[in-house]
Amino acid sequence: MAMLVEPGAIEHMYVVCLVQAILAQAISATRICGSLRSTLSFRMLDFGRGSRESAISLEALIKNCGRTKQWSAALRLLRDAIRFDVQLVPSHYIATVSACRKGGQWQHALSVLSEMWEAKLEPNVISYSAGISACEKGHQWQRALALLSEMLKAKLEPDVISYSAGISACEKGEQWQPALALLSEMWRGRLEPDVISYSAGISACEKGEQWQRALALLSEMRKAKLELNVISYSVGISACEKGHQWQQALALLSHILQAKLEPDVTSYNAGVSACEKCEQWQRALALLSDMREAKLEPDISYSAGISACEKGEQWQRALVLLSEMREAKLEPNVVSYNAGVSACEKGEQWQRALALLSEMRKPDVTSYNAGISACEKGAQWQRALSLLSEMRQAKLEPDVISYSAGISACEKCEQWQRALALLSEVREAILEPNVSATTLGSARARRASSGSGP
Repeated sequence: MAMLVEPGAIEHMYVVCLVQAILAQAISATRICGSLRSTLSFRMLDFGRGSRESAISLEALIKNCGRTKQWSAALRLLRDAIRFDVQLVPSHYIATVSACRKGGQWQHALSVLSEMWEAKLEPNVISYSAGISACEKGHQWQRALALLSEMLKAKLEPDVISYSAGISACEKGEQWQPALALLSEMWRGRLEPDVISYSAGISACEKGEQWQRALALLSEMRKAKLELNVISYSVGISACEKGHQWQQALALLSHILQAKLEPDVTSYNAGVSACEKCEQWQRALALLSDMREAKLEPDISYSAGISACEKGEQWQRALVLLSEMREAKLEPNVVSYNAGVSACEKGEQWQRALALLSEMRKPDVTSYNAGISACEKGAQWQRALSLLSEMRQAKLEPDVISYSAGISACEKCEQWQRALALLSEVREAILEPNVSATTLGSARARRASSGSGP
């Protein structure tokens, strides 16, 4: 049976589709100025002002701006719609808030929410959620919580999306207590947190160095039969690393494999760092080996591995890792070099320590301190004083550690005058001398035995 169409309806529908197509191109064309774009948009929409087609067209355009991250265009469309007396509904405002959120414009997102109230259009759960998410992206955790509070006052029940955005905002603001409080509110409201909610809570605990709570949330995720992903596990491993819990970190790495997931670089980096902090150099190197087998680039894991070798007084292995970095075309950073220099210092390898220092583009105070200490252990007082001089030339201020190592190097080589001169510099620099009484007493004794005057 043929469908009856009112006269002019086909033409009207064609014009609507044409308007949408032309407007979509106009909005995305950055060469068209704002005033021309606005005039084009709303003169064309004028034929259907107040009609359903006009409202749909405008909403589709604003959403398109959000998808293409043109928040300013979305905001301009809304403003001009008000100016051209286009009948607006909540969905127009929500789409604009969402566009501002995607563009990281939390201030504009909140401004649009306020305009909804002024237009006597009550914001709903969706609009609030978009505003909270905008605050999350803008690292505005206090404002995110304020919006959640406003929802409750307006007798609106926040949903999982609202809470997840609030928890994520707290996580970015490093506020683990409010994040966990929101999770508790979800449970009290009989809302089941999803993977996003839990992951944000775990990350908040990780940033707050609350490894026990992070592990507790991971356990709750398993009880809720939620599918943990590599990101959730990695954040948990990082929390254990910050809490110096290497056994727990390795256990989580094992859980990843048991769940038939592939640990990524982040997972391994946190595991290696956990082993390094707890002076487990063998396990740190084993994880580095696992990374290579999994064809993952260790990148920052190398620095943690070198540091682990330094703490375990394994200078040879530290140098091997530095060599591997170069072979992998990875540029060792200051942290990598410092750990290597310190490893050589502990292994009484002053020549190798100085060789590494010479390779560094911009050594810092820690680098020089390790080098001076290496010279002190090798009874190389001239080189120790030379490094102190280099520090000053590089506009780096020697600290107590620098001077103490230099004084000790001079004392060991019976250079008491230079030792006392350095001590005088320490006092002039208003630094608290950190030189043992034995060192200075020995220097004075040697001076007295030599029969030399002050």
